[in-house]
Amino acid sequence: MKRALLGILTLTLLVQPVRAATILINGTPVSKLYVDSEGRLYLTPGPGRKPVKIEVPKEKGIPVVSKSEKLKVGGTAYVHYDVDLKGKSHQNKFKVTRNYLELRGYFNDKDSFRTTLDVKQDKDVDGGSYVVRLKYAYAYFNNVLPYTGVEVGLAHRPWIDWEEHHGWLHRDLEETLIENKNGAHLINSADFGVNFKGHYKLASWEFGVFNGEGYHDEEDSDHFGKSIEGRLSLNLFEGFTLSGHTVHSFDHKGEDFDRHIYQVHAVYNNPYVLVAAQYIWDRDDYYEGDDKEPHGYSVNADLKLKPFLGYPLGILGRYDNWDTDNGGDDVRRHFVYGLFYKFSNHVKLTVAQDRVLSEDNAGEDKNSAMAVMQVKW
Repeated sequence: MKRALLGILTLTLLVQPVRAATILINGTPVSKLYVDSEGRLYLTPGPGRKPVKIEVPKEKGIPVVSKSEKLKVGGTAYVHYDVDLKGKSHQNKFKVTRNYLELRGYFNDKDSFRTTLDVKQDKDVDGGSYVVRLKYAYAYFNNVLPYTGVEVGLAHRPWIDWEEHHGWLHRDLEETLIENKNGAHLINSADFGVNFKGHYKLASWEFGVFNGEGYHDEEDSDHFGKSIEGRLSLNLFEGFTLSGHTVHSFDHKGEDFDRHIYQVHAVYNNPYVLVAAQYIWDRDDYYEGDDKEPHGYSVNADLKLKPFLGYPLGILGRYDNWDTDNGGDDVRRHFVYGLFYKFSNHVKLTVAQDRVLSEDNAGEDKNSAMAVMQVKW
């Protein structure tokens, strides 16, 4: 009787929410139990018997919508207050440099479709209206190859998103060297095509075929006219990753030349500091006229002050040097430095100075101070 009573009680407790409750034992409602000094349970009070509190554990909630049908919504915004330090008028303004809205629908636990909208200001539309562009629209299928999934549609290109998550963590301030107009300005981050991405042990990789124009422009190339791109990253020891990246864009943007990019990148990241460096060499083979070989490097670092001060503060710095190969004095030097504070998992605050020093054939000088709020939700 004692064993049967204990078994029934245990089963009942496991399947009910945590609360004082009435339970059924052999069909009889029981709201109180009693225990003696030897641990025997009784349904009725008696000499030497103490009452036992009946509680049932709370069962974990079952989601109304299964993951195979779930829709995830999120976004990222960069809110700026910028001051032009170069002009005598010191023009200043509030602005939103980017506002991304992401929707992700799951077919099952691994496969999904992602849509990301990119909102930015366009000076050519109604004097500076904000316009909406499609940034990503791709289906992702997991493990179509060993340890490798695939994005099909308007997808990630192999490099920029990876660098923004591993080497340069301040996209709210500036783009990476390879994308930035004040730097190399060779490619952007998304394009129409197929991107395979995977990882195994110490290695991760991405490789794909794309239109080559990026998500900003429509396809305008003759013959094959596509871009073949790839990245291989090796986590050689804890915190240190060495990467190689290449792009071969044929009839690049329909401008009668083939673009060949080669890049090496290294990053070391630990709880105290992040240090990254890269070198990019580009060869533009023109069908007519002289070829060009712009090249350059970038170094950036974050000093994380939380281990020393107890507050989520950090100091950031970056230096880019880009030879445009325009002839003569044609080098651009780009400096970014400042202080950041991680207010929460969703909000980061940064104050920084952004300065460009250009030689005569490399563009114009720029100098601005900025206060930036990055919001992720």
